[in-house]
Amino acid sequence: MLLQKIGCFSNEMIFTKIVWLFSRFSDGLRACLFYYNNFLKDLQKEVKKKKKCGRMVVTSQVGLIPERKRNRKTGSYSLKQQRKGVFFMQTIQMLKTLCQAPGVSGAEEKALEAAEQICKELGECSRTVHKSLVCEVMAPEQGRPHLLLDAHIDEIGLTVTHIEKDGFLRVAQCGGVDRRLVMASPVVVHTENGDFPGVIEGKPEYLQSGEKKNPKLDEIWVDVGMSGEEATEKIALGSKITFVGDFTELENGRVSSKALDDRCCCAAIIKAAEQIKAYWKENHLEPMGLTVLLSSQEETGGLGALTAAFSVCPTHAIVVDVTFGTTPEIADKHCGDLNKGPMVGMGAVLSRRMARDLIAAGKEEQIPHQIEAMGGGGTGTNADGIVKAAQGVETCCVSIPLRYMHTPIETIAVEDVDNTANLIAAYAKKIGR
Repeated sequence: MLLQKIGCFSNEMIFTKIVWLFSRFSDGLRACLFYYNNFLKDLQKEVKKKKKCGRMVVTSQVGLIPERKRNRKTGSYSLKQQRKGVFFMQTIQMLKTLCQAPGVSGAEEKALEAAEQICKELGECSRTVHKSLVCEVMAPEQGRPHLLLDAHIDEIGLTVTHIEKDGFLRVAQCGGVDRRLVMASPVVVHTENGDFPGVIEGKPEYLQSGEKKNPKLDEIWVDVGMSGEEATEKIALGSKITFVGDFTELENGRVSSKALDDRCCCAAIIKAAEQIKAYWKENHLEPMGLTVLLSSQEETGGLGALTAAFSVCPTHAIVVDVTFGTTPEIADKHCGDLNKGPMVGMGAVLSRRMARDLIAAGKEEQIPHQIEAMGGGGTGTNADGIVKAAQGVETCCVSIPLRYMHTPIETIAVEDVDNTANLIAAYAKKIGR
């Protein structure tokens, strides 16, 4: 049929039809090329505009996003840019790395190793006698300010005090353990022979007489599934025990984990030091000493910070620790709100001048912050020891609001960590002039 139909047309008619079809196809092709060229031009213009705001970063998940742009005058970064891209995710990754490393007071080695891997890019790192990590970011010079940034690296936990004949471990607290929450908690026992998982238990409620109560720590035990002989062979007395608390990302930029007290503050001072060092290098400013101290044994008395401060001998110190975040039962206790920035401490042993300068820097750079009025003669932080080091150190306390303190589900807002770093960096610019 097709041949019959074609045979009805002359060669001239067929040729004319082919030319007509080809011309229509060419017109369509030219239109496609025209629109494609216009698209490329528009894309190039958009890229040029965004390059003025910051370099472009390619990620597999979100495509092209602007990298954070540093304010040349302050050395700080805007919160919106942090939320959009790389900086915000780097903070979460740093928190996860630090929090999941074990480091009970007096046995902080694994946590220190994780922290040193991060800090070694900042400056020369060393350890003190009492296992604090000291990172000299910018060497101090005579007659110039020397700023010490401190956060403690240790976490609460338990210590093995006795092994029963049937293999159960008796324990004592190492730091301020909330005994209401220890029952039925999964734990890890850290030994020279490796890490052994276990669970905490005590006398069942149905066997208790009288009023039911939260057991004391000497009334509980840890079950690691071993016989007495096996446990004695593998687990030494004095071995440290950590609580299991997975790192979980919650809604609205919040995270939950064990050891956020005080590893979130370790992350904050590391990120502050990064900003300060970069700002000084870019602007060729007069030298200022800057040291990061990730101190040991704060949960058991503050020995690490006190002794390290004598060695470092700074002129100024900012101690960063956590404070109580608002929850329903303490909503009227003037605690800190999550996602509203760090809290600047005002207390008897603290420098009011430093506090005022921190608040002024926050206002100038529009960095969210809150005020924490501290009653009594101390702060309950490493600041109480550092102020007494050598001839005395002018010290201020900055706190990150945290919910459920001293539990395996401590919760913070990640942007409060970034804003703590921004606030400290803005303050450093003031004293470094």
